[in-house]
Amino acid sequence: MQSTNKWFPFAHNRDGRKHKQVFCFHYAGGSSVIFKQWAAASRPVEFIPVELPGRGIRSAEACLENFDQLTEQLLTGLLPAVDSHPFYFFGHSLGAVIAFEVAWQLQSRYGLHPEKLIVAGRHAPHRPDPSIFKSYMNDEALIRELKRLNGTPQEILENKEILGFLLPMIRSDYKLHESYRYRGQKLNKIPVVAHAGKHDHEANAALMQHWREATDGNFALKEFDGNHFFVQKLGEEYLAELIREILQTDYDERGA
Repeated sequence: MQSTNKWFPFAHNRDGRKHKQVFCFHYAGGSSVIFKQWAAASRPVEFIPVELPGRGIRSAEACLENFDQLTEQLLTGLLPAVDSHPFYFFGHSLGAVIAFEVAWQLQSRYGLHPEKLIVAGRHAPHRPDPSIFKSYMNDEALIRELKRLNGTPQEILENKEILGFLLPMIRSDYKLHESYRYRGQKLNKIPVVAHAGKHDHEANAALMQHWREATDGNFALKEFDGNHFFVQKLGEEYLAELIREILQTDYDERGA
């Protein structure tokens, strides 16, 4: 993989034949920098954060608000990176459904597939969206949503200048999420692992268990302490568990 690929700004060009590569898709309003620490070259697993248009090094580009359009562009960037060795997908919240859809597209159209799909903090693709906030609501409603999710620092929520920059991007990501259409997609023999925050009311274990219906492969479900942003709040503790999940050689059916 070339580190100059705009989709993967933190790739280290490690040998994919020797290191398990995990492509990471971020939540709404996030960017690849969320996973920058994961991408450290010293990790036993190669984490490759995915950068969507409109943020990070791609901040000059327009955010995409059409899911099918994003998928097509993502496939163009991903295909050269995944066609020669095993790879894995990890997605958090919005990133979970992006990872699922791209996995399905790769498998159905190109015969390629991740060794495992790990999803966190998002209901299964075929289930109704339980989210309270909708993209047509005003900025005040969006700020209330950010406060409710408890993942945005208070100093940012109180800074009008920063909010003026962030809110349009976050709203675009909500529009992108709302544009997703489930059309009966189901992964073929791809293991799915679902990670749920115990206090994530819109993606708790009871809701995330339905990811087992998104594949005819093995399924596992694990709960973690925390709310919607447990992935970030648990830090290295969560990352260690994720690395164990990737490195284990014999997939079991915990939670199945």
